[in-house]
Amino acid sequence: MKIKIKFILFIAFLFVIAGCSAQKNTLGAVGSTHGHVDIKVYVLGKPIDFSVSKFQVRHPATHFENGDGEVLHTHATGLTLGYFFFSHGMSIDDNCLKLDNGNQYCSDGNAKLRVYVQNQGSEWEEILYPADYLFESYERILVTFGTENEDGIRKQMESVTSKASTI
Repeated sequence: MKIKIKFILFIAFLFVIAGCSAQKNTLGAVGSTHGHVDIKVYVLGKPIDFSVSKFQVRHPATHFENGDGEVLHTHATGLTLGYFFFSHGMSIDDNCLKLDNGNQYCSDGNAKLRVYVQNQGSEWEEILYPADYLFESYERILVTFGTENEDGIRKQMESVTSKASTI
C-alpha cells in the first residue's frame, strides 16, 4: 500500500513540475505573429549597437534586420525579453545582464540593472522581472545598467525611438 501511495505522489509531483515548465515555455511557432518593438540597451551609459552584422537576423523568432538596431522584429507568440537576450548570445535576470562577450553586469551598491517599458499611450513603467516580460507590438523598452539618476534615465528613455509603430 505504501508503494502505491508513493507512486501516486510521485506521478502527481511530475504533473506539477510539468505544469510549471509548460507555463515558462510558451514560445509559439515562428510565423505565429509579426510585431515590432523599439528597444535600447545601455551598459554603463553606452548603448549597445544592435545595427552591427552579428545582431542582424540572428534568430528567426526575434531579430533586428536591414541594418536597423533600434526596432526588434518578433515572429513568434510568447516571446520574452529573456528569450530575446538568449537568442542574441546574452542573458538577463532580475539583477544581472550578461553580454555576448561574456561580460556580466550585476546590481550592487552603486550600479543597478533597470528595465522600463512604455506601451502606446502609457507612461514608462519599471519591470521587476525582466526575463519573463512578454513583448507587445509597438511598445518601447529601455534596458539600462549603470549609476544614472532620474534625469539620466529620462534622457535614455527619450533616446528609445518610436519607429516600430511606423513599420
